[in-house]
Amino acid sequence: MPDFVKDAIFEVGKNYLSPHGLIYISYNTYPGWKGKDVLRDLMLFAASNETALSIAAAKDIAKAEIDANGELSAKNKLAMAKGFCTALVDFSEKIGQDECYKLGISRHTINFAKEHVLTNNPEKDYYVMHEYFETFNDPCYFKDFVAKARSHGLDYVADTHLQSHFSQIFEAIPASMMPNDRIIKEQFGDFLLNKAFRCSILGLKESVLELLNSGGGLDGGVKKSVLESLYLQAGFEYQNTRDGKLEIISKLNKAHKINPELKWLCDEFNALYPGTLSLKDLLEKYSQKQDIIWASVAHLLALGVIDFSAAPLHATGYEGAKTRVKESLRGYISYFANTDAPVIGAANELNALISLSPLEAKVALLCDGRDLGKVLKGFKDIIKSSGQSLVQVRNGKQEKIEAPTDAAFKGFLDNILEKLSNAGYFEKI
Repeated sequence: MPDFVKDAIFEVGKNYLSPHGLIYISYNTYPGWKGKDVLRDLMLFAASNETALSIAAAKDIAKAEIDANGELSAKNKLAMAKGFCTALVDFSEKIGQDECYKLGISRHTINFAKEHVLTNNPEKDYYVMHEYFETFNDPCYFKDFVAKARSHGLDYVADTHLQSHFSQIFEAIPASMMPNDRIIKEQFGDFLLNKAFRCSILGLKESVLELLNSGGGLDGGVKKSVLESLYLQAGFEYQNTRDGKLEIISKLNKAHKINPELKWLCDEFNALYPGTLSLKDLLEKYSQKQDIIWASVAHLLALGVIDFSAAPLHATGYEGAKTRVKESLRGYISYFANTDAPVIGAANELNALISLSPLEAKVALLCDGRDLGKVLKGFKDIIKSSGQSLVQVRNGKQEKIEAPTDAAFKGFLDNILEKLSNAGYFEKI
């Protein structure tokens, strides 16, 4: 967005936030976007009228690809840019890395094109258009973003991803090299991690200062009393590796593997998932392991494999006459039930994105306290009236279930109800 809109967003925060209100802003950052800037320039060059017409003439492509104003459509701009990138990648791979080196061909932009633009998933095209063809895409360094916010009476609280705030890299750097200022420290981390994107939370200057002075964790440390007041949610999957060792994977952040020695702790989370676990209760239960619990929970929070809430969350399943879909969510769910192309994503009660198809949303609306048999009948009626089929995945391929049995319908319904329960969509009547 242009600079005057950025200024307006900061002004909205300053003028409309309550004393402890928060504003969330996501933005592209340097240094990670330095290389992507070159890729963006390459794609804009490849999709420019001048380049496109030149290539079209060389290939004798009909000028029907150019509209009445002499402009390429968005679809054709993307096709031209991806075609250009594909040609570069194919050429470099054909001659090999050694020959590229001899010819002085830079692999940097080619590798970026391969990683960020060329994909076999056409659904990602919207993202490529958004990132590389927007009129305004003006990345900045984190420290400059904070300086701009402060000039408008706001200040930085934290990022939504705690890995940025409590990165392990800070523990490995010699103390003599570590900045004391929290903003400079995080900017230092951005250089080391080549960060290209941030999701920052801001508050009013005076409120952030109050939080900083109270030991609220903005300086990289969090009081135990603060952690004890939180309710933690996590789910873990177990599997054995080929050599017979246990591997623990987080459902929330599968990029991180968990130390197998913490299986007992993961079991505690799994027993309540998707409900929450009280750290205070956990410490009381394992009084001999308090040091391990403190260190492990802090580490898992920093990795982003644990979610947290200020209030306890409970896994409520659907039981006719006893539970129903939350009344406060009916309008929200109705939106997803009536569109095949939502412009927002469905989320659970911790605001994490979930997949919610129109069919699943329609089933959720049936869960108004009626008994399970009536919900099942309603589910069948939806399938029949819409002409849809039940689809199962077998050997990695989707296939329709011809003449599904009652048991098949019941199995599909159970899966939908479990998804809705895990999202926190049900409440007691």
